[in-house]
Amino acid sequence: METNDLIKIAKTIYAEGSVFSGKNQSALLAIAQCIHDLLADFKGDLNKCLKSAFTAATDQYDTYCLLAAKEVFEDGKRRFANAEILQFRSFTKYSNGNGQPDKEKLKELYKNYEYLGSDSINNSWGHFYFGRRNDMGFKMLVMAGHGRNVDGTWDPGACALGHQEANLTRELRDLVKIAADQCGVTCDVAPDRNHYSFFKAGGTYDVSQYNYVLEIHFNASATQDAVGDKQLKGSMAYIDQSEKGHSVEDAILSNLYALGSCQAWDGVVVAQRQWKNGLLVQETCRRQGVSHAVLETCFVTDADDMAWYQKNKEKIATAVVAGIQQGFRLNYIFTPYMVRVTDPALNIRQAPTTDSEKVGCIRDKGSYTIVAESKGKGATKWGKLKSGAGWISLDYTKKI
Repeated sequence: METNDLIKIAKTIYAEGSVFSGKNQSALLAIAQCIHDLLADFKGDLNKCLKSAFTAATDQYDTYCLLAAKEVFEDGKRRFANAEILQFRSFTKYSNGNGQPDKEKLKELYKNYEYLGSDSINNSWGHFYFGRRNDMGFKMLVMAGHGRNVDGTWDPGACALGHQEANLTRELRDLVKIAADQCGVTCDVAPDRNHYSFFKAGGTYDVSQYNYVLEIHFNASATQDAVGDKQLKGSMAYIDQSEKGHSVEDAILSNLYALGSCQAWDGVVVAQRQWKNGLLVQETCRRQGVSHAVLETCFVTDADDMAWYQKNKEKIATAVVAGIQQGFRLNYIFTPYMVRVTDPALNIRQAPTTDSEKVGCIRDKGSYTIVAESKGKGATKWGKLKSGAGWISLDYTKKI
């Protein structure tokens, strides 16, 4: 993170909790974590987040506040390792006078959030924290649209410009699986079949073990643009009318737009708007209480869309997984740790696989901070270096 942004955060921490400086570092850390955890609600816009959700900052800050900002945003440290801080309230207005929360004054927060705990310097000065615990592990399922029907025939989906939708969905499904593994997101791949045909024929499939099901499709229009007019038709997603919101899909699409796609139709569309009874696979997931979305990646009938996909397919897969992480707030659980290198010449790779470019080599058998883990070819597990230099095989290190 840029130094200027860290200073902005430090100023907000000071505005919210200068009373804790030099007296209770955990309280300052909690404010920094709250800023961090709320950023996804503002699509990563730090300025908007600070302005909308926190006390207006002045130019004042100190080393304690700056340290808290660095610990959270650079070192991955958290006041509550397995929870998000989404609200906090002061003892001054919301305690019972003895340093305990006044549940009547805080009843709306108790209704909408979990009470996480508090920090204080005495019974008069402190903060109560509310948010959401992340104790249950996240698990997603990715499935490809169209494909092999129950009767053995092949449903190609939309066909245009030399492409079959069913082939494209399987390609992107597998890339999403790879990206999820690299990011440490538990992801299963659904059986390779046409799930619409399977469920229509009375087939059953238990998806209740998953937090999220993503069904990958490619869109099509009545008219083809086979040459390309330098305009993309874009990306969109379908959700069921029973969904409570679409922050996950918003995050996925926002990431795709950042890669050069654009909004198709309304972006996130309630399926019942187009089909009275919704979508069959989506309805099957809904009945099991699992959130589901259909991603219409881009238009197979548009030359510009397909050129964009072919050029960016790996990045698209990573952007999809990143959106799921952002929407479900999964990218904040990992706790950094130190390792000592045991190999005299340990290669640093650009990505967590031996197929990736070598970008450096560690020769000092020194100690290094790991800020993320991933599975990948050539190692039991890969670790991302805090310096940002790249990834190393953890098979040649010892945890300190």
